[in-house]
Amino acid sequence: MPKLPRFVFSLFAVALGLTAAEPAAPTTSAPVAPAPIVVDPFWPADGIFPVSGKTSSWSGFRAANMRRRTLFAQHQAEDQNAIVFVGDSITEGWKTLAQDFADLGIKVANRGIGGDTTPNLVYRLQDDVLALHPRALVILIGTNDLGEHTTPAQIADNQRAMLTRIRAAYPTIPIAWCLVMPRGAADTYPERIRDLNARLIELAKSDPHSTVCDTFTPLAQDDGTSQPENFNKDRLHLNADGYAVWRATLTPILANWKLAAK
Repeated sequence: MPKLPRFVFSLFAVALGLTAAEPAAPTTSAPVAPAPIVVDPFWPADGIFPVSGKTSSWSGFRAANMRRRTLFAQHQAEDQNAIVFVGDSITEGWKTLAQDFADLGIKVANRGIGGDTTPNLVYRLQDDVLALHPRALVILIGTNDLGEHTTPAQIADNQRAMLTRIRAAYPTIPIAWCLVMPRGAADTYPERIRDLNARLIELAKSDPHSTVCDTFTPLAQDDGTSQPENFNKDRLHLNADGYAVWRATLTPILANWKLAAK
């Protein structure tokens, strides 16, 4: 094989050097979009509520609140001029509400949110309740406030603030204030529930268009705890028999309002 000229080797070496020195083409990837910021239109932007106390410490409450309030907004037009039931999970869980009161001749609307307490209920009162132009209200709230260790006196103050807002919009619509229902014996619940209910009775007496619905006595044992036969195992949430007791207690009050004839 003939020898190649030296300059050919030199050119070959230069070519190899240029190839080795050439930087690799930079790899590119699609930019990662930042996670969307979820704005909760159903929560105060500054986290401050119109009354004192605590909102639910349940980790799922914010999501449940948004889900329920989105549903309420979607049904606002069809729920106008109803008897509006307002409260927490015990109200939300009344799945047979419409059929249980079909004989009244007036529609009902459920505005209960599981885990709710008085600060959030006062906050959402205008959009979820008063905006429906309710014919009447049935209110059950306070047991979750006790669970957050808000004092009965503060809860009662919040209920009074609620009444003030209702009366500013609707001076004469009837309201049924349901007493806080009994629950288990833990955490001095029987004593604190009795205290709160006594304050609620006084609040109802201060308003000529308010009525107390005794949803404590027919559901309580002698020691003030909830009757096992009318509650789920948690002794807090009603079972079907418990809802039947609530219905029986409430029906005479609603019937006496004679709303269908007005």
